[in-house]
Amino acid sequence: MKAVVHLTSSAEADREFALRCAAALRRNEELSVEDVTILAHRDGISLVTADAAERDAVAELVEDGVTVKAGATCFDARDVPRSEALPGVELVPSGVGELVRLQSAGYHYVKVP
Repeated sequence: MKAVVHLTSSAEADREFALRCAAALRRNEELSVEDVTILAHRDGISLVTADAAERDAVAELVEDGVTVKAGATCFDARDVPRSEALPGVELVPSGVGELVRLQSAGYHYVKVP
């Protein structure tokens, strides 16, 4: 099973919830989720920038095997340099395009908020 956690909010509670969802899915042995992806999109890119309060938690999830992606166009639209993406974060050309691609590949969708 595969899952994508789609984060579109910059609210601290939503960022933290997205991290908890990804961690819970990754560690849930009953579900056997072999691939968990966090897709930071729109204002959700605040989770994956160098000044993110959750940067250590993001790094831990990446180390634990969670894939973290962000839409490059979201960085551009908010005048955030792409170089501000945290290490281990994969910038994809389009967040919405990546979401469609992942769902077409059979990923289950988890929306935050």
